[in-house]
Amino acid sequence: MEAFTIYLLKSASWLTGFALVYLLFLRNERFFMLKRVYLIAGMLVSIIFPFISVHYQVELPAPEGYGADLIPAAVPVNAPVQQFATESFDYRAILLFLYLSGTVFLIYKIVRHIIVLYKTIKKVSINNKGPAKLVRVSGFPTSFTFFNYVFIDPSLGETEVEEIMNHELVHIKQKHWFDLMMVEILRMVQWVNPFAWIYTGFIRQNHEYLADEAALRNTSNPAIYRAALVNQLFNSPVISLSNSLNYSLNKKRFDMMKKIITSPYRKLKVLLIIPVFAIVLYAFATPEYKYLTTVLNTQSKDGASITTAGEVRGIVLKEDNTPFEGVFVVVTGTNARATTDASGNFTISNVPKEASLVISQVGYKTQFIKAEFTSKMTINLMKDPDYIEPMQIRSTSPGGTGSNPLVVIDGIISDKGMKDISSADVARVTVLKDKNATDIYGEKGKDGVIEIISTKKAAELGIKVPSSKFPLENPEKKPEFPGGNAELMRAISNQTQYPAEAKKLGLQGRVVIKFVVTAEGKVIDAKVVESAVPILDSAALSTVNSLPDFIPAEQEGKTVDAYVTVPITFTIR
Repeated sequence: MEAFTIYLLKSASWLTGFALVYLLFLRNERFFMLKRVYLIAGMLVSIIFPFISVHYQVELPAPEGYGADLIPAAVPVNAPVQQFATESFDYRAILLFLYLSGTVFLIYKIVRHIIVLYKTIKKVSINNKGPAKLVRVSGFPTSFTFFNYVFIDPSLGETEVEEIMNHELVHIKQKHWFDLMMVEILRMVQWVNPFAWIYTGFIRQNHEYLADEAALRNTSNPAIYRAALVNQLFNSPVISLSNSLNYSLNKKRFDMMKKIITSPYRKLKVLLIIPVFAIVLYAFATPEYKYLTTVLNTQSKDGASITTAGEVRGIVLKEDNTPFEGVFVVVTGTNARATTDASGNFTISNVPKEASLVISQVGYKTQFIKAEFTSKMTINLMKDPDYIEPMQIRSTSPGGTGSNPLVVIDGIISDKGMKDISSADVARVTVLKDKNATDIYGEKGKDGVIEIISTKKAAELGIKVPSSKFPLENPEKKPEFPGGNAELMRAISNQTQYPAEAKKLGLQGRVVIKFVVTAEGKVIDAKVVESAVPILDSAALSTVNSLPDFIPAEQEGKTVDAYVTVPITFTIR
């Protein structure tokens, strides 16, 4: 969905650029065939060029190391309790539905009109006029061409029919149906772009200019040809896939029929599209990060030492100006990082002079600040209003009143407390609080709700849980990824999505994920055991959770649950 949205945006930008140049500089010019080439080129560019990505280089200080060690290793850690979270409504589904509805409606209109024409052709006699097939039928408001079929009202006289045929044969011989078919496809895809509709009008109008130009050369009496056009003045086009004789029939069209000699250099106006190429390509260009070796000490011309990196000290405070412990502080473009202590202080050495700091903590807005070396930095973090606090199991009520929360086991309210429930019988736990609890359980849920799925119920529902409460750290035969470690490295590399925000801020780091491979080979209970920054931790967890099945571990000839640890290093190259 995201990839298609980006493609659609790029395609619309290209078509809009071509339309604007045509509207402002080319619409009134008389080199009709060159204008046709220009309009066709605009459609081809808007289809093909969105697949072309232009990159520009951004130079950053080099990190200390590259690559990722992807060989599993055991790291002791307590097994986590997996929890559920209620997903927010995805507004993108509504936008997708509206977009597809518009596309389907346009397809329906075209198919309906084609069926009408097909039925008409089948029930009337057809006369061959060279490459054209003449269909004399009433019921249509004007004469028009559909591919190589020319529809003309039978009430028209032979002289008028001859002039109309001179016009319509140009549409057929020059294969104007090709342009119309392309622009209709583009309009169905880009129907939300108003310039797609305007572009369709440009193409059809230019077709009429081309046909008028050729018809006037072939007619014996230009006045009669113009009179035939006037007779069609109050009619309207039939469908967009056809060329209608009276399309854009106004004073402007008659002016275009005049033989006026213009300078051939006016054709150079089509080159005005070149700035559009530069603008659109630059607008959608993506950065490529190039790392420069950071030289900490160099020599000036007189031999004196010049320091290009220094020490940064600072303190991170909460909104109430109290010290903030455990905040991540990362130096952009390097692996240098620190975590604030109990007093909120941090110190980082060997920081490049032009570097910036990224300060991040779960639930707070990430800050991007230029490093200061001459004085101690003071940074205040503000809470993120869009952050949703993860739910946690508490022995007291979520409201902190000291009352026991409501316990629900397998969908049934229980009078047991958490201390009365054996952990061996628990497969999964979900915690509800505040409005989420009372919306479902009413007044009974005012002190919070702990929903428990037992191991027995989990088996009935097919929920993946460890078959053993104590997965092995070092089984006789460890879990193995199909194809070995090399394939595991390749799978992680292919599935890991570097967060765009992290890349923009230059965030890098190593995240270690520990998870359980069940006796059935399923990956479950993934947890961060060595953190980089929250945004990279989340990306690493997403990668591990999407891994396919492993070959399970074995102990004494039986498949068992076992731990696997995978380090993933995020490096901007």
